[in-house]
Amino acid sequence: MNDYSKITALYSRLSVGDEDRDGGESNSIQNQKKFLESYARQLKLTNIRHYIDDESGRFFDRSAYSHMIEDVENGKVGVCIMKDMTRWGRDYLQVGNAMEIFRRNNVRFIAVNNGIDSEKPDTLEFAPFINIMSEWYAKDISKKVKTGIKTKGMSGKPIATEAPYGYVKAPGAGNL
Repeated sequence: MNDYSKITALYSRLSVGDEDRDGGESNSIQNQKKFLESYARQLKLTNIRHYIDDESGRFFDRSAYSHMIEDVENGKVGVCIMKDMTRWGRDYLQVGNAMEIFRRNNVRFIAVNNGIDSEKPDTLEFAPFINIMSEWYAKDISKKVKTGIKTKGMSGKPIATEAPYGYVKAPGAGNL
């Protein structure tokens, strides 16, 4: 049984490519926070604390993620809720290691959109496959983007959005 007097960690991470912000948090983070708070309230979970990394999830040395794992290992967290497992990251081994840290510390883990809840063991059966597919998807997209940029450059079209340092784009040059 979980101790719900402990922290309910709501973890949010930036969705890559979401630069839509007004000087503050990205829309991705704002939407995740609202979504996770609503979900936690439905489960009647209290003592909510947001752990927010408003940066890409390519690497696992993110500040809020590291702080949350530290709180988990220090016994402060009872439940952790994320929108989906890709908020952790897209590295199969690292996500697996994080899931083991949660299990070892009796932290209930919920990935809402993946239908995963560690309190319901049958929902964990597909977690490894979700992790593998997420990692594969990230690598596949990376290859496609690199190929697209290379093809565009080889055809003589500009691949940079900004002029190199010391140069100024000609008016209307953005449409080349």
